[in-house]
Amino acid sequence: MTFKASSLIQYAILGVLGYVFVGAPLFTTLFGQSKRDVSKVSDVLKNIESLVVPEENLTCSHHSYNINIFSTEPLIIYIESFLSDEEADHLVEISEPHFEPSTVWTGGVERLDPSVRHSEKARLERDNTVKCIEERARVFQGWRPDVFIERLWSQRYAQNGHYRHHYDWSTSSSSSGRVSSFMVYLEANCTGGGTNFPRLTMPAHRKWCEFVECSPKHDYSGVTFKPAKGNAVFWENFRADGTGYKESWHAGLPVLSGRKIGLNIWSWYQKGYDPKAAAEK
Repeated sequence: MTFKASSLIQYAILGVLGYVFVGAPLFTTLFGQSKRDVSKVSDVLKNIESLVVPEENLTCSHHSYNINIFSTEPLIIYIESFLSDEEADHLVEISEPHFEPSTVWTGGVERLDPSVRHSEKARLERDNTVKCIEERARVFQGWRPDVFIERLWSQRYAQNGHYRHHYDWSTSSSSSGRVSSFMVYLEANCTGGGTNFPRLTMPAHRKWCEFVECSPKHDYSGVTFKPAKGNAVFWENFRADGTGYKESWHAGLPVLSGRKIGLNIWSWYQKGYDPKAAAEK
């Protein structure tokens, strides 16, 4: 199913979606009896420090995009033109001076392991364009209570660059966790490099072949979303009962040739967190 999001129609559709998939039913049960792994206090504090506080007087130009609902359980949405070409080019430009080898975390320890994650990452400085993209991601989810956008990171993958299958929700607790993810493609001048979800089922409608690999030239099972500049994949990480979706197991497949640059947008739930009150302490 495809919706064209523009002007008042866009906000009406997103408002309905926001109520359905992030409204009261979700948040009254999601963080009750948690069945997730409990993160260390230091991990929670580190994530709080990286959260973006919405700016009341932020001014952003209007931007339209199309949404395609891939799945409702778990919720997965493919977004066409989530970023404009100009926005994508700008993020690549401000990332270039800051790329450094990507790391992985195991048991709270950060390390380099190219066999798991072979790419470069750059934390984005928050100019007005970045702030407006952060806000776009927040609005897309219906202004979820106690949910904040994390600082944005870009990821550069050269030939053979990849990120093996993983979850985004490995560190979480009953009061905090990474509730949703966006994978946005800033540059896709490459072959390979798709975003693979091995536990998803290929849709029947051929329309989806525009966005996913219907005749993949690799041996990975499930669904692989094609990289396309400006487009994005959004997914929920948790069920209403607090368990993580096993279907959110995903990977950045190896880039066979060329270069891919992605943008991670993660949303962090922090129960009762009041940025203004925290700043006054």
